[in-house]
Amino acid sequence: MKTRFIAVFAAGTLLLAGCGGSDEPTGTQAASDPDTTTAVAQEGGGDSGGGAIDCSSITKEDAATFAIYAQLFAQVRTVDALMGMNAVGYTPEQMAALLDTLDGLKGTEGEVYGKPDEALVVFRTANDTYAAIFAKGDSATDADFAPLNELEPDVAAWINAQASVLDALNQACPDLA
Repeated sequence: MKTRFIAVFAAGTLLLAGCGGSDEPTGTQAASDPDTTTAVAQEGGGDSGGGAIDCSSITKEDAATFAIYAQLFAQVRTVDALMGMNAVGYTPEQMAALLDTLDGLKGTEGEVYGKPDEALVVFRTANDTYAAIFAKGDSATDADFAPLNELEPDVAAWINAQASVLDALNQACPDLA
């Protein structure tokens, strides 16, 4: 059921983004063994370091907020659009706090998208880029978004990164689904 939720969520996200995905895995996708994943998450450790997240430190609202911000990260490439992210409550500080919590997912294998380690780095780097653009204020330009295009090549790659994090979160903290 949870796998279906993630698959439907990812498909809906790709549909809303107006693009199709590829059958080729990206740097943020990998195959996984669900039996090992569940055991590592429940044991809170293992060779991969998975399951280190404290599930009580994240709420359903936090997970939804991450999902919304991650969607915007996939699409926002202008100063005006970035300033518009304030309408949904985005601040680089709030996203950094969410990412600090989600860093506990590193090493956790998701059922579909593998470990979110690279994806978390992508979102952290993007958030830092957005923070730097915000800090520039009126002197910010659309050219300041260039580093984001180098992180992930297209919207589908960003969505795969988002799905990787949410898939691992679903494995580590199944009560959030």
